[in-house]
Amino acid sequence: MLPPVALLLLGSAGVWGGMAAVVQEDGQSGVKAGWARFRIEGVEPKPADADSPLPVGFPGGTAPGTIEVKEYPPYRSAVARGERMAIRSGDSLFWSLFRHIERNQIAMTAPVINTYPAELVDDPAARGTVTMEFLYREPGLGKTGPDGQIVEVLDHPGGRYVCLGIQGRMDEARMREAVAVLRGWLAEHASEWEEAGPPRRLGYHGPMTPVRRRLWEVQIPIRPATPSPAPAAP
Repeated sequence: MLPPVALLLLGSAGVWGGMAAVVQEDGQSGVKAGWARFRIEGVEPKPADADSPLPVGFPGGTAPGTIEVKEYPPYRSAVARGERMAIRSGDSLFWSLFRHIERNQIAMTAPVINTYPAELVDDPAARGTVTMEFLYREPGLGKTGPDGQIVEVLDHPGGRYVCLGIQGRMDEARMREAVAVLRGWLAEHASEWEEAGPPRRLGYHGPMTPVRRRLWEVQIPIRPATPSPAPAAP
């Protein structure tokens, strides 16, 4: 039988915080008015680890309707890659990954991660390379390398991400809306951070969790902003 989070993309937090190095918007935990649409008033989302455990050292889920900067440790994952895909078609990679973890006796974890090239987010008609990841519980599990034509086990470096917590439904339009909100936040904090890679979606819960209690995140990798060059001397 599939574990609950393994069903995430067939129908995707308790652990708020987790790892240190969490920096919340302006040092506060409140929800900005424009972000409140990403939460459901009066409904508590399930904890991020309610269906499956998080990888060791991973920070917990971001509360819905809030933005925070989180630091992730190095990790290992099975990655399935699809070419010439739209955002909505990336979920078709699920079964290749599930067969991989079943064949290699790797326990399911949460979240499931989808990464999309920026052009897919910017243009609904665009097609590109989409990846889906099943995360290993610890970096020392299994071994790296290809497993068939679609799946490859890879080690990933740690990094910082600006993260928006989302409760309830998730679809292509909401993904784009969330990326736009995060880019707006980055524009407001341009003196501190800059975008460092393509956006990704994290899903924590499966279809056995009521839609209204599901937790998601949309994230953009970031790095410290490059200082502006000093003006030339007259």
